[in-house]
Amino acid sequence: MKIKSIKLVDYKPIKNIEIDNLGDVVIIAGANGAGKTRLKEAIVTSIQSSPIMDITIEATRKEESGPKYLNAETINLSKGTQNQIFTQYINSRKYGQGKYVGSLVQIDSKRNLETLKYNQISYMVADPDDTDTPWNWGYSPFIDRWRDFMNYVHQKVAAHKNKLADDLQKDPSQTGSTILKKFPLPLEKYKKIFSDIIPGKELQDINPAQPNEFQYKDSSGQVLPFSTLSSGEQEVIKILFDVARKEIRHSVFIIDEPELHLHPTLTFKLIESLKSIGEHTNQFIFLTHSADLISTYYSTGNVFFIDTNQSGVNQAHRLSELDKSHHTLVQLIGENLGLFAVGRKIVFIEGESSSIDRLTYHKIGRSVNPELIFSPVGSVVNMGALKVVEEQLRNSLFGVDMYMLRDRDGLRQDQIDELEKNGRLFCLKRRHIENYFLDENILNKVAIHLYLNKVGVDVSASHIAKEIKQIAGETIGFNLYKNFKEHIGANYSIKVPKIIPIETMSLENVKDEISNGLESSLNFLSTELEKKNTINWLNAEQIRLEKLLQTGEWKLEFQGKIIFAKTCSKILKGNALTIRECYVDIAMEEKDTGMIELSEIFKKM
Repeated sequence: MKIKSIKLVDYKPIKNIEIDNLGDVVIIAGANGAGKTRLKEAIVTSIQSSPIMDITIEATRKEESGPKYLNAETINLSKGTQNQIFTQYINSRKYGQGKYVGSLVQIDSKRNLETLKYNQISYMVADPDDTDTPWNWGYSPFIDRWRDFMNYVHQKVAAHKNKLADDLQKDPSQTGSTILKKFPLPLEKYKKIFSDIIPGKELQDINPAQPNEFQYKDSSGQVLPFSTLSSGEQEVIKILFDVARKEIRHSVFIIDEPELHLHPTLTFKLIESLKSIGEHTNQFIFLTHSADLISTYYSTGNVFFIDTNQSGVNQAHRLSELDKSHHTLVQLIGENLGLFAVGRKIVFIEGESSSIDRLTYHKIGRSVNPELIFSPVGSVVNMGALKVVEEQLRNSLFGVDMYMLRDRDGLRQDQIDELEKNGRLFCLKRRHIENYFLDENILNKVAIHLYLNKVGVDVSASHIAKEIKQIAGETIGFNLYKNFKEHIGANYSIKVPKIIPIETMSLENVKDEISNGLESSLNFLSTELEKKNTINWLNAEQIRLEKLLQTGEWKLEFQGKIIFAKTCSKILKGNALTIRECYVDIAMEEKDTGMIELSEIFKKM
């Protein structure tokens, strides 16, 4: 399930909040006292028990929308009214084997735990994941779940040894690797999370006979207690261990202040790790002050700012829709959120501020270089102007380094070499960022992960390859037009004539030189761009494009933006932003050549 819209009225300090069309990742920001935590409480309470606000819930899997559960694609919860169908559905959320599907997980901001009491582990302890997960597991305060987790993980390790022994008794001929394949070591997934989040440190095994806090080994080989990690490291590990315990899918995560105690790099790692849970079927609602999170997800259109206005009008503002008429509110946002760039590397990218390219670059770039932050600068013309003053800006702003990344467009290699020679501006190796999202095998895996393989929708790699090539063929005319436009822009312009030696010339001679030089330039352009030459260029370019279509090289040079958009809507029939995010995750995990290519660019910065 996922939340599509919310309306909360007269819930102090909130007077009126209305938000609709919520996406898979929602950022809700606001000044202290605006009511973010109260909003979280209202959502949790309304879903768990009697609604105190209006909420529209959307089914995200066919089982949910079927007659056994919601019997509809959407269901409405109304303030003060018990929805019996939804209540029965929520109370049915019981899954064994550590699964948790179609419910809610709340992570509040109170995550510090001073003392922890450990239960003694019996020799004949049962596997805790063999019992059903309570329907309200995700609603409990985070501290309570963490206490439960620490006892759970010791019990899990003890039970694992019993399971191995029982299975070996049933079939003594089995090898150790065979048994471990059936019953993986319980700590392995937590060890991986630990090393991914904190490179150079290794989570150590635990002894169920003597329950105690975790220990880790640092890069020098010293074994230290969990409490010696920084507060931020402890925070991230606690949250990820808590949610990694269950196979959480098709659920709503609502997280208060994810950035608490965290450096922006750790915040990024936390958010990306959370989003990877459940094969991209979960929805995440973050209540935050983090400028890094807000600026990263601003381009998705799902960033909202709650102001403290008590006039009764909607206090929630979608940032992407604000304009100059909202000057006071924009100023308030700036005062409360601010931006901190010292010690960072700003990468200016081609595209408008509403472009979702920034989010894609952010995910890939910061996975190889955590210092990178990305900022759209609009058109390639703006990029050219920035290139002229980049060095002066870099030398005048303390602690800030600058780079630029633009589309390849229709540039020749010699033109690209000229642009890149100062080591500050880089061009994509493919025409657009979308050209990196056209591999049929990755798209097939994305479709399966996102449950887009519905009845009547063929998402096999072979079908995608066939259909995507057909879409590309239909865009040859569009490519021809765009290529000619870029060819003209890159190669032809009115050149102001050079006049040497102008200091010794009379005024009349200067005017003659200018007018004659301009006439010569116009004559050159007239000859170069006369109709016959233009037709010849277009014919040659058409032949080249058709050959590219036959060799598969079209994926590098054709207009990827329009092809990817049509692939999402016509072939996969899914949301383009969600598909992009999932594509990047899968492609990075599988070390796809396109992701490696992009990563190599960011490594050079």
